[in-house]
Amino acid sequence: MAEAYVKRKAVRKIRHRGRVSQIPIYVGKQLRFFIYQSDWKVLPMAAIVAALVSMVIRKDFFLTMEGSLKGAFALACVAIWNGCFNSIQSICRERPIIKREHRSGMHISSYVAAHMIYQFVLCLAQTSLSMYVMRMMGVAFPTPGFMTRWMIVDVGISMLLISYAADMMSLFISSVAHTTTAAMTVMPFLLIFQLVFSGGLLPLPDWTRPLADYTISNYGIRVIAAQSGYNETPMVTAWNTLYKMRDSEIGGTVTLGQILDLLGDKDNAFLASHQDLEVLRPFTVGEAAEILTAADEVLHFSDREITPALTLREMLTALLQMEGLEALWSQTLVPATEESAAVTAGSVLESLLEDKGMQAALDQEVSSTLTLGQMMESLGIGEMVEEMKDEQLNQAVTLGEITDFLVQSEALQARREREFTFRTTVGDLLDLFGEENVQAAIEQRTAEASYNPDYDRTVANVLKNWLMLIAFALAFATLSVISLEMIDRDKR
Repeated sequence: MAEAYVKRKAVRKIRHRGRVSQIPIYVGKQLRFFIYQSDWKVLPMAAIVAALVSMVIRKDFFLTMEGSLKGAFALACVAIWNGCFNSIQSICRERPIIKREHRSGMHISSYVAAHMIYQFVLCLAQTSLSMYVMRMMGVAFPTPGFMTRWMIVDVGISMLLISYAADMMSLFISSVAHTTTAAMTVMPFLLIFQLVFSGGLLPLPDWTRPLADYTISNYGIRVIAAQSGYNETPMVTAWNTLYKMRDSEIGGTVTLGQILDLLGDKDNAFLASHQDLEVLRPFTVGEAAEILTAADEVLHFSDREITPALTLREMLTALLQMEGLEALWSQTLVPATEESAAVTAGSVLESLLEDKGMQAALDQEVSSTLTLGQMMESLGIGEMVEEMKDEQLNQAVTLGEITDFLVQSEALQARREREFTFRTTVGDLLDLFGEENVQAAIEQRTAEASYNPDYDRTVANVLKNWLMLIAFALAFATLSVISLEMIDRDKR
């Protein structure tokens, strides 16, 4: 009887001794944990976290540099958070059971492989739910995608790999920790390390930057920032800050001497580096004519009158009122008699202007209107310009030549104490230089300064970061196996 019992126990012990055959058994065990021990709660938690993050990133994600980096950091945080909570207690909570089953024939590699399969499916469900919630919350994923036909799928793959790598990291922590309390104590420090040393939004000192290469968050932020086109979008923070200062007043009082001293300062790095900057480049006659022609299309100065049309009345009236001709008009033409006063040239002209019979003749135009364009045409300016179009009008004038002239000018030096007071607003300066031009220049310059080669939108860059996340997941899974293989040394 006892012998038969031992044989049945031996049969039961070696029934599933193959590593592959043990995997589905432990996958089924994890599914029962999911249903009966409320492990399913991680799914609604993931949806809530995705909704909260969506409210923050939906306005400028994929649209600006700041929005792309902020979105990449936020999504990496979501994925790491989900992955860590999935498995941080999954091994340590059943450590005594694992020890007994290992002694009775359980393969640690099969047990960890089952966890890898189950946790991957769980991460896939969380990621799919998160992507759906983000779409419903108004995050505008552009189409088409970069690696696939849909950008939401591209970002989803990245979040899945980040979440799975964080899941395997927590699985390793759970395999090392002997109790759930110890595992939950370690997890906050683990999350802080991942987020602080991510190398994303938080700038790192030089000596700590190598630590970023050992964080999942670093590669997660890189891949999502690359997919969202970080380097291809404008940087808007500087412009938005300047625009909010439109009503801010700027100005003050300076003396001419202060300005001249500033221009003559040899230690001024800006002036020293721009001495050869051409403020006025050389122009040919043809180039100057093209500029004037383009300006004439807007200002129409060729249609401006040089001499207006004049009537005989206007000419005679102008002659009477012209200074310097008083002696002429006072000349006596007919001497005075007892019956009549003397007749002067001026009185004759005045009588002529008042004569009713002469009004029609006086209103006749004696000269026509002459415009600037007509005068230039009559002088043959167009033909002269065509013949001399390659002639150079001026020499180039550099910033250094201008500053030297101003500083060495005796007339300006003699007026060093003269004060200049100016007051204006930022908005007036923007209007002066053109708001759109200033915005384009600031956004372009700040984008160039913020360029990061780690965020290049290339297939090679995306694949490299994906492979690094996969390597993290496999490395932590391997460490979990190694750690659990030594479970029999646990004396408790």
